[in-house]
Amino acid sequence: MTEVIVAAFIVMLASLSGVVFATRSTGRFLENKLSYLISFSAGVFLVTAGALALEVFELAPSFGVGALLIVVGYILAEGVHRLMPEMHHHHDDECVRAHGAAARKLIIGDAIHNVADGVIIVAAFAVSGPLGVAATVSIVIHEVLQEISEFFVLRRAGYSIKKALLVNFVVSGTIFVGVGLGYFALASHELEVILLAVSAGFFMHVVFHDLLPKHHEHETTKSFLQHVAVVAIGAILMGLIAQALTGTHVHGEVGHDDSAETEHYEEESQI
Repeated sequence: MTEVIVAAFIVMLASLSGVVFATRSTGRFLENKLSYLISFSAGVFLVTAGALALEVFELAPSFGVGALLIVVGYILAEGVHRLMPEMHHHHDDECVRAHGAAARKLIIGDAIHNVADGVIIVAAFAVSGPLGVAATVSIVIHEVLQEISEFFVLRRAGYSIKKALLVNFVVSGTIFVGVGLGYFALASHELEVILLAVSAGFFMHVVFHDLLPKHHEHETTKSFLQHVAVVAIGAILMGLIAQALTGTHVHGEVGHDDSAETEHYEEESQI
């Protein structure tokens, strides 16, 4: 429980990342480099989505059932996106025009997004600490991008710097609503696989719909390939982090090892 609360609070702190726009020079630099940060997060999300999917296949009754559940999660994510497109927004001219006159709608979409993040964190930590950390790192990186973009949009909509930061921070608190819902759902062990599958589906939807660079969005092939390289860098770095974390913990074996050591100690004491 403690690690989940800490993870959720770290995600909340990411909501203050929009403060970088408080200075023009920093804001201008980040504005120009934001597309590369988005590509980097795509690589990070790919690895985490894959890790979640592997856990689904391990826990599901069969590979087919696991794959079906992940597809259902992806479809649910697409449905939510169509109903509330403001859940995923990044900094570009179209985004500014779309949300500049509808800041409240954007805020509602971000609140729903944070609830989903809370559920994902609970589901990931329920499987293992390493997977929970990997999911948290991915969410934090994406949250930084989301909140920077939202801060920029709110500023364009007339919000002061203090008010935009305050709104982002307060709205980010809805992640704890997701944490509560996640714990309530996990009261039934059967729902663990479903939550993991939905989480994997949501992650994959974010990657393919929102983060991966698309050739038609770049003026030159060189620019597109540069972004693809950044995706690869993000995936490699996240893979190394995941490997390091996995080396310190193996899912499903901690409790078993502890009990085995206890039994061995008791036997030696009796002797």
